Amino acid sequence: MRDIRALAPFLLLGAALVALWRAPPGQPLLGLSHDDFAHGAMGVSLLLWLTLAGLARAGPAGAARVFAGAMLWATAGLALLTVYAYRFEVTEIANRVIDELGPPTARLGPGGAVVIRRRYAGEFVVPARVDGARVSFVFDTGATSVVLTAEDAAAAGLKFASRDFVEPVTTANGATTAAPARLARVEIGDIVVSGVNALVARPGALQQSLLGMNFLERLRGFSVENGKLVLRGR
Repeated sequence: MRDIRALAPFLLLGAALVALWRAPPGQPLLGLSHDDFAHGAMGVSLLLWLTLAGLARAGPAGAARVFAGAMLWATAGLALLTVYAYRFEVTEIANRVIDELGPPTARLGPGGAVVIRRRYAGEFVVPARVDGARVSFVFDTGATSVVLTAEDAAAAGLKFASRDFVEPVTTANGATTAAPARLARVEIGDIVVSGVNALVARPGALQQSLLGMNFLERLRGFSVENGKLVLRGR
């Protein structure tokens, strides 16, 4: 009986090899690729061998302790396997939490596109650099132009006097005026657009800068897909 138990890990490994040999190429085994299935079979066989060896040394008195240790390692291995099997979903959830709790981020998408995830409040906040200064824009197709808050404009090195606010604009707070400006460089991820006309809002008139259509129209394209804003540079 003891000899049969000692052979159990090798029998298990042999059964796994037979399963791999009989399975058509590319057909998953227990939801795993052939490589992953082979690695898993080797790991389970090794664990079984170590468990049986421990039981043999511990005797009846220590069998419970050895069994508890084996179950702990088996649970840890199963947890690791589960995380690996759902690694893409776990990464997606982690990225969602980071994007929601942390500062806005722009991720690289297929074909060099820039991908921004929708915030919990429903808007897309686009991290950018304006003439080297960090600016967070709200994606706004209803805005005909890029509009900077007075604070973001000052960070970008733009200075204006009261007489410069001559452009009539309508905001959520009503009609007001803004100062026309010319931005040398706007960067969003790997997307760079030079010579962007913009407006600068009066102090206190706008809470967050807006990424308007005069910038978006200079891209190769943009779209909203599955809760993500995708910007495609030229």
